[in-house]
Amino acid sequence: MHPIQIILTVIASITLLGAALWLFMIWPGGRRREMEKFTKIRYAHRGLHDSERAENSMSAFAAAKEHGYGIELDVRLSKDGELVVFHDETLTRVVGKEGKVIDFTAEELSKMSLLGTADGIPTFRQVLELIDGAVPLIIEIKMGTGESGVAEKLMEVIDGYRGEYVVESFNPLALKVVRKMRPDILRGILAHEYMKDEKYQGKLIYRLGQNLELNFLCRPHFIAYSHSDYSVPKMRFVHRVFGTPLIAWTVRSQQEENAAREHGFGTVIFENYIPEE
Repeated sequence: MHPIQIILTVIASITLLGAALWLFMIWPGGRRREMEKFTKIRYAHRGLHDSERAENSMSAFAAAKEHGYGIELDVRLSKDGELVVFHDETLTRVVGKEGKVIDFTAEELSKMSLLGTADGIPTFRQVLELIDGAVPLIIEIKMGTGESGVAEKLMEVIDGYRGEYVVESFNPLALKVVRKMRPDILRGILAHEYMKDEKYQGKLIYRLGQNLELNFLCRPHFIAYSHSDYSVPKMRFVHRVFGTPLIAWTVRSQQEENAAREHGFGTVIFENYIPEE
């Protein structure tokens, strides 16, 4: 074989191998039909909260249930290994107290006022009892420093719950646990255009996350992406080629919702407005 032909063959082989590897990395989990019912309802971000009802509070969840909205919420571990519903790793913003959630027991957390309201930090078990299958849930697994075991605990607590729910996380390793322990549970990867933020630039793990190139770890059934980052090419590729459903977060007006739907998002996680019927 002529040397040029050998070189071209090698180049072609490497290109094909690279393309195959990339497809392996981004390949989602399928099950589009099972996801359809979850994209026909809007989700109140951390419950239907406002100036009187704090985020991730029992009052906010009760209001969302009353209005028939799905609920997006966050779970993380307390000091005594209980699953509690709280977004931030630290208590500063929402409770006005120093320390991390993981530094306190579930009982101690329950007595801490959320944004000055009568609500304390609820356990996930309490929220499940309140919702009781009335509306679907999007459960986000939060894993801060020293918070290993959140996904495992979630699988324990959610076992036997008869309501409809899906699980999501920014951390593909958390979803990998879900995939291994309960492959029947629909799971979604959370992401956004990390590279727009200077603090993420130069960090490969975030570039891979932005481009959904860690999908091979968890094979997500849906993608929850920032509504304003609709033009990320590799996210669009996964959606268009594989038909993977898109859920937009966090939408804060009807105009933003309308735009998200025009850009292919099936539904939205919303706050600060009441969506049009």
